[in-house]
Order: sequence, then C-alpha cells, then structure tokens
Amino acid sequence: MNRICNQCGKTIEVEGVSFCPYCGSKLTGETIPDVQNEEAEKWVRKALASTSYPERKKILLKGLEACPDSREIQWELLFVGEQPDKRPRGIDYSVIKSWILDIYLKPGDFSEEKRNRMRAQLFDDPKLKQALQLFDDPEKKQQEYLLRLCTEYVELFLEGSNQIMGNIFGFRLERNKEKKLAAPVAEMIGRIRADEKLLPQQREQLWKTLYQAYGTRTGGKMQYLDELLNS
Repeated sequence: MNRICNQCGKTIEVEGVSFCPYCGSKLTGETIPDVQNEEAEKWVRKALASTSYPERKKILLKGLEACPDSREIQWELLFVGEQPDKRPRGIDYSVIKSWILDIYLKPGDFSEEKRNRMRAQLFDDPKLKQALQLFDDPEKKQQEYLLRLCTEYVELFLEGSNQIMGNIFGFRLERNKEKKLAAPVAEMIGRIRADEKLLPQQREQLWKTLYQAYGTRTGGKMQYLDELLNS
C-alpha cells in the first residue's frame, strides 16, 4: 500500500520509510489504495523519471491511450501545463503547472485575460473536476492538488531563483532560506487574500496552503513569514 505525505501531498511509493523522501516530514500510518492498474503504474513511474515536462506529458498521454480509465495517469497529467501552439520568445514555463501561481508573484507580467485563465486552473479546470470525481474524497484530493502545486512552486520558482536566493560564483545560497523566501511568499499571500475573483473560501484555502508549503520547504521555520504577515 502506498502512503501520502500530509505535508507536501506527494505519494510515497518506497516501502519501509518513516520520513517523506520529498520534504523530509515524518510520515503517518495513513495509506492510499494501490493503483487500479499495474500497467498504468508503470506509465506513471516512467513519466516521473523524466525531468523534462514536455517529455513527461508525452509519456502520460501515451499511457492514457493504453489505460484510458486510469485515475493515476489523469491525476499526474494535472501537474503538467499546456504547451502553447506557438513557441514564445525566451523561456516558457507554461508546461509546468505550478507556474500558474506566478500571477500572485508577478501579476504585472500577465494580461488580465491571461491571469483569468491561469487562475481558473486552480479551482475551475474541467480536467481537475473530472479527475477529482474518480476519488472517494474529492475535497481532500483537491487540497492535495493545491498543496502539491504550492510546494512545487516554492521549490522550483522561488528556491530556484538566483534573484531571491542569491548566488556566489554560480552556486545558489541555501543559508537562511526561510528568510529569503519569506518576502515573496508574504507578497503572494497578500495578493491571494485580496483576489476578489476567487471566492472567500477559495482565497482562504489557497493562502493557507501556500503558507503550509513554505513551512514544508523551510522545515517548519515560520518566524520570518509570520512577522511579515503580522506587520
């Protein structure tokens, strides 16, 4: 039986571990049902082994053709974004689903229409709603979805930013990570709280999930973020 980490929301497939291999949190005894289809599990494993999101999507789509009823493959596809028809100039992050949260860090980089489309993927994406109905507890699964998005965003786009983390001779600095991440996360939380295009309960759920993701990535060191949120 697989387990799910209550902190980062990722599925733990390694047997006999007491701590999450992704975020380091202590695991509870909670389990999730084994995958419904062994072939589908192989496709998911193959996809997650790839660090290329476009390649990961190709693998998952092939897997879905072979296993059209697999909820595991449909679930993993939720975390791969949509590639544009025309390749944009510069780096394109849209294939990484968690990038949609960038609207709360750099809202000025997007048109209102683009922000609306990105925002909709948090709660109103038809593919998300369809996938959630395949699980026994859709509300819990949606929280898992948001937590994984937020945790991946903090890891990839905040921790992965030299501008935020700083670097010396090309090496990213990890010291005082909780302090460096606090300011951008606090800004994002402020914008989420003020986003009237989300329902009040959606705003609360999203900002608290981002708060939790920050705690996951900083080992529970919340002092700097709490100070900024309470100032």
